[in-house]
Amino acid sequence: MYDGDDIDLLYVLSSGGWSTCLLFVNRQIYELDISHSFGNPIGDLIEATVLMMKGDSTVELTWWNEPGGNRWRMTRNPAKRHLMKVVVTEFPSHYSFGDEVAGEIMLVEFEIKINQFAKLVYYQMKKLAALLKEKSFEKNRSGDFPYQAFFKLESFFGV
Repeated sequence: MYDGDDIDLLYVLSSGGWSTCLLFVNRQIYELDISHSFGNPIGDLIEATVLMMKGDSTVELTWWNEPGGNRWRMTRNPAKRHLMKVVVTEFPSHYSFGDEVAGEIMLVEFEIKINQFAKLVYYQMKKLAALLKEKSFEKNRSGDFPYQAFFKLESFFGV
């Protein structure tokens, strides 16, 4: 498990109900393609982050692709409660939304300060909120951004 601070995240909201998340861990890039057809993956990421900031011990979220997807598991370190372990797995393409998922393959596992992870998520979401104010950007992306969840996350940073 990687426990350094060479970790970053880029969230790209594409048109037509798709996103891409690029996760950078220890000089490796993990590309996660995400469909918005089965839920709100942005809202799920924000809510999971908020729950960890509030003190939850474990949070899990699933991002679906068409088909297959990724699962994120975030677990607070019981000895060092400001840290969490993040495990991102991938499940095979023959699983579709609603299927019981098995046979997950670990993509990456790392430990990070919860506050650092929250900042990575917050600033990507702040970027998206700003871009969605542009009519040309918002045109094919309306309804994809969970403003209320974003405001909850934003409140942790005194904004």
